Amino acid sequence: SLDFGNFIKYLLNILVILVKVSNFEGLTNVNMGMKSKFRYIIVAMIVAAACAVGSTRAQAQASNYAFYPKEDKPKVHMEWGVGVGATYTGMTEISVPIVDLKPRFSIAGHFDMAVCIGRNFAIETEIHYEGGSINVATPNDSHKVQTRTLDIPVLLSLRLASDVIRINAGPLFTVMSNAQYTDNSETMFFGPTSPTWNVAAGIGIGLGRHFLLEARYVYPLKRCINQFEGMEFTTRAYRVTAGVTLLF
Repeated sequence: SLDFGNFIKYLLNILVILVKVSNFEGLTNVNMGMKSKFRYIIVAMIVAAACAVGSTRAQAQASNYAFYPKEDKPKVHMEWGVGVGATYTGMTEISVPIVDLKPRFSIAGHFDMAVCIGRNFAIETEIHYEGGSINVATPNDSHKVQTRTLDIPVLLSLRLASDVIRINAGPLFTVMSNAQYTDNSETMFFGPTSPTWNVAAGIGIGLGRHFLLEARYVYPLKRCINQFEGMEFTTRAYRVTAGVTLLF
């Protein structure tokens, strides 16, 4: 069986790196360049990938849980996954009525890790990145605003019907959220589109041993402060994501 402490150590290593290089608030700083943000994302992805490779080599037999006879399945095992999907952002609150925000679908990718406890429970986390755009308009002007978001959820998962149905819920931490647009060849910062603190709930349907269809709803616990055409205002937006994950 898998040492639960190793999983916690891997997760903490990723979080510590993100905290040290960004101090969490750094990645939502509107004055930080996009190149710097992507460096932090790459660092986190490399650490996560290294953890996955090390654990897979050390726990190769235990991680292949699906192939164990029912009576021999380990009580605690590790699960990994990579996936792609789409996200829709819906605005529920804008403090300035003359600003009109029309969200668009964004593309998302994620790297998953989970500690599975018995046949029906798991603790899941992931590094979830998404990039897209929103249309922002006032009576005098409009722009397409490019958005970037990096999330780390920590979810409790209930697995039913021999792991065909998965229901999960828990906190979701946005460690990077920023948006920008171009006005007369000058880059303008719109600000974050997601606060640091969120809650998430979702459902998944297993397709065979290695594929999972998932949908998730993310609700923000705070408002975001944004700037557009000289105005400062607050927004609140939910997100709905759907995608497919390859499990291994």
